[in-house]
Amino acid sequence: MNPLVANRDESMLHPDLRMKWLRLAEACLALGFPIFLVEGYRTARRQEMLYAQGRSTPGKIVTHARAGSSMHEAARAIDFAFRCQGDPWAETHPWATVGHMAVALGLEWGGDWTEKKIDPEHLTVAQAIAGMKEIA
Repeated sequence: MNPLVANRDESMLHPDLRMKWLRLAEACLALGFPIFLVEGYRTARRQEMLYAQGRSTPGKIVTHARAGSSMHEAARAIDFAFRCQGDPWAETHPWATVGHMAVALGLEWGGDWTEKKIDPEHLTVAQAIAGMKEIA
């Protein structure tokens, strides 16, 4: 697996997350705001590479989790964005609507984080949080 490339393979997600992600994506499509998987499973090598970004390598900081502390490494976290003709990350997209839908499906939404960096494009299997903490 190339650590330079985001993994968008839904089949590599933890089964609990995959089922909830597919239900969420289907519901969003039906409501007229399709979403897509930006990244799911990450190797420890990729996680550490992303952690270095904005610190010891060029770019902006995109994670606060070092290798070994990210739910992405357990295939229990995803990042998503909106499939559209414009900016898939625009603040005008219904992030909160999707986030609340995800919470209703049993996911934790990064847009609800208060003690951590708010991360509206991040979803995690809620019951997994007790065993492994992630902050990005």
